[in-house]
Amino acid sequence: MNDDLMLATACEVAAKIGARAVVSFVDLIPVPPGAPDVPIIRVQELQLDVLKDLTMHDILEVSERHMMDAAIHIYLRRNLESGLVVGVFPYAIIIYDIEEGKNFINLKDFSDIVPREVLHAVLTLALEIAVEGREGRSIGTAFIIGDPEEIFRHSHQAILNPYQGQPAALRDIKNKNNWESVKEFAQLDGVFVIDKSGEIRSAGRYLDVTGRGISLPGGLGGRHRATASITYAIPAIGITVSESGGMVRVFRDGICKIGIRSDIRIRSDG
Repeated sequence: MNDDLMLATACEVAAKIGARAVVSFVDLIPVPPGAPDVPIIRVQELQLDVLKDLTMHDILEVSERHMMDAAIHIYLRRNLESGLVVGVFPYAIIIYDIEEGKNFINLKDFSDIVPREVLHAVLTLALEIAVEGREGRSIGTAFIIGDPEEIFRHSHQAILNPYQGQPAALRDIKNKNNWESVKEFAQLDGVFVIDKSGEIRSAGRYLDVTGRGISLPGGLGGRHRATASITYAIPAIGITVSESGGMVRVFRDGICKIGIRSDIRIRSDG
């Protein structure tokens, strides 16, 4: 079955079950003529050609994993929190409940430390940094969210704080107009400190933590260990962007609670 027929079939299925959208993993082709008017979210830059060498069981397993990753991005970027979506792959059509992806990153699990809207903003910004990098190169950074005075007691300023003395409106991370400056300062060594209201209190700060009691998967470096350590030492949420691989990770209580891939690109046609 070719891609345009798969996409047309997925649109028909979506219309019949009242799905919120079609999530398309097939080549970027025009919407087939006469297809039901269902929003299509395109997923780009995934290496799906490897699927052709797998069994159908393995294909479905990989496809479901891709759908979960896509559902997380849809939740963060399109604010679709519930309902069904239809995923269309070169070899399969999958009906997926957005709640499954959303619950994987249930922001309420962190609301006793950080309000949901603040965590949502920082996660979305972190994904943009992971995807875009800066000046054609990948960059890594970290955001520590919590009581700034507690965080300051476990860290020191390595450079002049670029946010010192800036108006509160220019330090609000919930305001997307401020993200460009954050992306620029993300090239600096050190971490961002953000208070519970979403105000950026500092950039370029070094964490003074030992790492005792922290166990991380292999391959994670000093930034991840320091971030995990401070969330173990005090009530704080840490979000890291990996320079290699572009993974965005969320830490609490010294543990990586969430890992989000950044190699998924989504855009909406409807």
